Amino acid sequence: MTQAGDSNWLRYCHGFRVETPGGRLGIVEDVLYGEDLERPTALVVRGGLFGQRVELVPVDRVDAIEPDRKRLTLTA
Repeated sequence: MTQAGDSNWLRYCHGFRVETPGGRLGIVEDVLYGEDLERPTALVVRGGLFGQRVELVPVDRVDAIEPDRKRLTLTA
């Protein structure tokens, strides 16, 4: 498991499953950047029935990154 502040893994988390304490949120579709191109600011997560829901998740909500399982866990 990797610390959430590790922006290296956040840059390469396309396709990772996103979990919350309440269950699955969706899959990372894209990574967004602000002024600093070395640090992601948000994740575009697609989920829901047939992948119709799209949410922007600030990276400060990422609690843990599990690269070997291709999974991100968010805070409550």
